[in-house]
Amino acid sequence: MIAIEEDVQKLIESTDIMAKETFEDSKKMREFLKTLSDMYNTSYNNILLLKSQRENINFVASKEDFEKYKYNVKEGEKPLKIIKRIKTEEGVKFKVAEVFDISQTDAIRNKKVYEKEYIDKMLKGMCERRGLYYDPNNQMLNIESIVGDISQNTRQRNNLKYDVDKYASQSQVEVNATIFVVAKKLGINTRNYNLKDVCQWGIDKDTKTLKESLKYMQKFTNYFVKDFESQEKINKIEKQEQEEME
Repeated sequence: MIAIEEDVQKLIESTDIMAKETFEDSKKMREFLKTLSDMYNTSYNNILLLKSQRENINFVASKEDFEKYKYNVKEGEKPLKIIKRIKTEEGVKFKVAEVFDISQTDAIRNKKVYEKEYIDKMLKGMCERRGLYYDPNNQMLNIESIVGDISQNTRQRNNLKYDVDKYASQSQVEVNATIFVVAKKLGINTRNYNLKDVCQWGIDKDTKTLKESLKYMQKFTNYFVKDFESQEKINKIEKQEQEEME
C-alpha cells in the first residue's frame, strides 16, 4: 500500500508544471541534465523540486547527516524541500523532508576528474563487453553506441544483457539526453551538443509522458554510471592479476 500525504501530493503536482517548462526551454533542459549528471541517484521529481528552490544544486543531505560528519549549515541558509520515500510495515509512505545543498554548508565536495586516457580505457572495455565497435578517436560516439545498444535491446525485445536494461529508452529523445548527461558526468566537452530535438519532441506530449521521459533519463544515466564503475573494478582486478604474474 502506498500512502501519500496532502503536502506531498501538492509537491508532486507542482512538478507537473516544472516538467512541462523543462521541455519548453532548451536552456532549462540543459540545466536539468547538468544537475542530473551530478545527482543521478536522485529522483527526477526531487531534482525538479530542488532546482525550483535553488538554481545550483549538486549534492543534498539533511542537516543531521552533515553534522554527523562534522559539517555545519551556514547561518541564514533556508532548508530545501524534497519528497522522501519510506518503507513501513504497511507498505510505502511518502513525506516532505528538509535538506541542504552542500554549497549551503562549510563542507567542500571534490568532484572526481577523469583523464581522457582513463575514460577511453573504460569505454573500450564497456564496448567490448557489449560486443560493440570501439572508436579510439570519438568518445561521444562510443557513449552513443553503448546507450543505443541498451535501447535497441529493449525495443527489439531481445534477451536483456543486463537487468537494468528494462529502463532503456522508449524513444531517441532519452538516448540523446542520456548521451549528454553521461558526457557531462565524465567531463567530456558538450558545448556544441544540441538538445533542441529533445524539447521539440515534448511540444505536444502530455504531462505523464514528459515525466516518464525524465524518469528514463535518470534511470538510464544511473545505470550507465554504475556500468562505468563496474568497468573500473574489472580493470583494477585485471591490473592486479597482471602485476602478480610479473
